[in-house]
Amino acid sequence: MRIRGVTYDVGTPVINGGLTRETLPLDLVEQEMQVIAKELHCNAVRITGQDIERLKLAAGAACRHGLEVWFSPSVHNANEQETFQNMLEAASACEDLRKVGSQVVLVLGCELSVFMSGLIPGDSLLDRLAFLSDPSRWTADMLANGSPEERLNTFLARVATEARRRFAGPLTYASGLWEDIDWRNFDIVGIDAYRDGNNRQEFPGLIRNYTQFGQPVVVTEFGCCTYVGADDLGGMGWMVVNRQSTPWRLGKPLTRDESVQARYLTELLELFDSEGVDGAFVYTFVSPSYPSSIDPRYDLDTASYSLVRTWPAGNDAASQHSPRWERKQAFHAVARHYGKGNHP
Repeated sequence: MRIRGVTYDVGTPVINGGLTRETLPLDLVEQEMQVIAKELHCNAVRITGQDIERLKLAAGAACRHGLEVWFSPSVHNANEQETFQNMLEAASACEDLRKVGSQVVLVLGCELSVFMSGLIPGDSLLDRLAFLSDPSRWTADMLANGSPEERLNTFLARVATEARRRFAGPLTYASGLWEDIDWRNFDIVGIDAYRDGNNRQEFPGLIRNYTQFGQPVVVTEFGCCTYVGADDLGGMGWMVVNRQSTPWRLGKPLTRDESVQARYLTELLELFDSEGVDGAFVYTFVSPSYPSSIDPRYDLDTASYSLVRTWPAGNDAASQHSPRWERKQAFHAVARHYGKGNHP
């Protein structure tokens, strides 16, 4: 694959309020981008989050370490107009990066059928996911103004047209496997491709089908949590956390197993290579909002997709400016795969 990537979250709203990264010191971002480039052997990073200034800060650090930037704004639960404005602001930021010689791709949203409000009924991501998985709730009245798929493509066409007025670089969209996107509006086909127990057998064919559009295909997101059975849950592995408790805890006993995550990522990277995919971004580098614990009940890293295991912050200021994580088996597995051969 030409693109050997990982996602990097600069702060995304969580279900119960707050951000996945409450602080984002530049010196810490610089350290982590260096690890991504030098140790993980990435040549690209998909930077996600809601705050454009944070995205720009991380993008600048990534560029200084020679990484291609996939600029991926994400305003969860926003309506169409709020999402539209966020994307246009991101397009202007990307053009500023492009003009100074940075390699940058603009990702115009991620799985918007469930992350954006208004296309599928529901007040939250979880409500819309539940609705999506229950065909009995899809009524004629709900489809009277067009299907969610049609309205999503109309929205994306409008966003892409306006974004191109501000940004002269390539555009893509991070689509869910259930979304049927009109890729004529984009330069790159982007898919969030999680293999699980339900799609395991047909998964290679699912990936192969995206090559029919005659454009480069990039897996914008894929990953696995760190426990026995997580490979069968794929993109829903994070649902095992009980977010009603304070602090959060695992909702049931799990057997932590880093080899499950490492094996899953290796198998999919090899599959993407064999199917001629142009690139892939492992989800994700670090998840500070899922800290580990010596008490298995509170070891949230078990339910995270991150390549590194985060430990809780200390009370001193210095702990905010240095990595509080250690490399997991998955980190080393991805580094081995990305480091194979002689890359240009």
